[in-house]
Amino acid sequence: MNNVIIHGTRLSAILFLLATGIMLSLNAKAQEPKSLALLETEVKEALNCSFITTDGVPDSEAYHVLDFILQDSKTFNFRHPYLRKIVIANADRGEYISNSGYFTEIQLPNTRDMPFLDYSLKHEIGHVIDHVTDARGSKEWKAVRKHIDTKSISTYAGKNDEELFAEMIAYRASQEYGKTLAPFPGDIEKMINKYLFN
Repeated sequence: MNNVIIHGTRLSAILFLLATGIMLSLNAKAQEPKSLALLETEVKEALNCSFITTDGVPDSEAYHVLDFILQDSKTFNFRHPYLRKIVIANADRGEYISNSGYFTEIQLPNTRDMPFLDYSLKHEIGHVIDHVTDARGSKEWKAVRKHIDTKSISTYAGKNDEELFAEMIAYRASQEYGKTLAPFPGDIEKMINKYLFN
């Protein structure tokens, strides 16, 4: 009788260890990082972008930047039909490039400074929106422009109207908007929301 209890206990322990091993194995597989190619595909879908390239950036660093963009796109919808290319470059700043017609691209810095990467992404997408919608040529922009206090947005916003618009998009798209960042006055917010959300 005691032998039966001992064998039963051993069997239970073996089954428990097997079940634990299977669970740990499944959990490890679930946490395996995606391939760079899969991550690129997910970012292309999230941003409605056709091309992602890297400019001398190691795969591990490109992966880090793309993973951040993907996470950021889950809290804010960046889909824009005229954003065609993202370049991750060994640069210390973002850059917007208008090639020809409606083919546009943004260059994002290869950085682990998450707030700066977040800002760069939103600012450069602001330029894309401005370029393809001619936002600064609109009646709404002309009506509110004279009421915009550039200093309340950023120092860089005072450089010119092109940078001002991009800064306003980045400001409005920030997760801190309405919290630590004061909201725009009603008419200005309405104008920015039109281009950002429509």
